[in-house]
Amino acid sequence: MQEPTPVRAITDVETMRALSDPTRVAILRLLMSGDRSAPPVMSAKELAAALGEPQTKLYRHLKQLEAAGLIRVAETRLVSGIQEQRYQTAQLDFTISRDLVTNEAASAEFADTLSALFGEFRTELVTNLTAGRVPIGAEAETPLGLLVGRGMVANVSRDRAAEFRRRLLALQAEFDALEDDDPDGVPVHLLVGWYAVTD
Repeated sequence: MQEPTPVRAITDVETMRALSDPTRVAILRLLMSGDRSAPPVMSAKELAAALGEPQTKLYRHLKQLEAAGLIRVAETRLVSGIQEQRYQTAQLDFTISRDLVTNEAASAEFADTLSALFGEFRTELVTNLTAGRVPIGAEAETPLGLLVGRGMVANVSRDRAAEFRRRLLALQAEFDALEDDDPDGVPVHLLVGWYAVTD
């Protein structure tokens, strides 16, 4: 089985377009989750069960992700006389090139991609909130409660801004590097947005 690339730079509109749908983002999130040294390998059936979606809905999305090189077939096996494909991520993380972000012709696709990335997180959060699986209100004061914050710091020095970003990345890397997935643990979801305006 081929090892995923640590970080893939997305440099073309077609690949970015593959990320512009929340279902495709959810598939990719599942395949990029867990132990980074051995990301999961999942079939369409397993992905459908994890996402609570009909299996038939996922085939088109899997084909688009595979065509864009974001996922690949890791193995095939015979299940009840039918050949089943199992997929894995092609990268552990990705970035989008500056040229795509600043390209006027790609601006609509970039906006769609951002909407899909944030939208998939929002959908998952609302589902878990509605099902009562996330402490909110007075319960949110517990260490496992929902934490949503939007902070704005005006005009910090470049050094302080760089330090804040470095520490965020270090914290994420520390938790990504955890080797033991606790079977009795709780799933933790994180979405961080950070940027500095340099003009």
